[in-house]
Amino acid sequence: MQKLTAQRQAILDMINRSDKHWDADDVAYALKEEGISIGIATVYRGLAALADQGLIESIQLADKKRYERADKAHHDHLICTRCGSIEEFCEPEIESLQDKVAAERGFKIEGHQLLLFGLCKTCKAEES
Repeated sequence: MQKLTAQRQAILDMINRSDKHWDADDVAYALKEEGISIGIATVYRGLAALADQGLIESIQLADKKRYERADKAHHDHLICTRCGSIEEFCEPEIESLQDKVAAERGFKIEGHQLLLFGLCKTCKAEES
């Protein structure tokens, strides 16, 4: 296990104080606003290390990774391809179907991420 440096602790505290899905630039900016100056390369390394340790969760989007608290109950994500908003949801039928498919194939699920890409309600309305 890697050492939890002061910089990594600051990053972890920032993420754990919110329900936001953070990217590295967001973290660096928010920390700077709090008077904590951490270089962007240190933020990237810190986020990767925290995710590797299971202290935060990551989701890979087309352009960058986003990070969130690791202590949330399992959920999936709706991601708007226009504005970038991320909405969390949990659908028991989807979870049940995944278990059924895995069982039929003798597969043991150890974790998963479901990311659905499209237009959020606001962007969809603007398109009409």
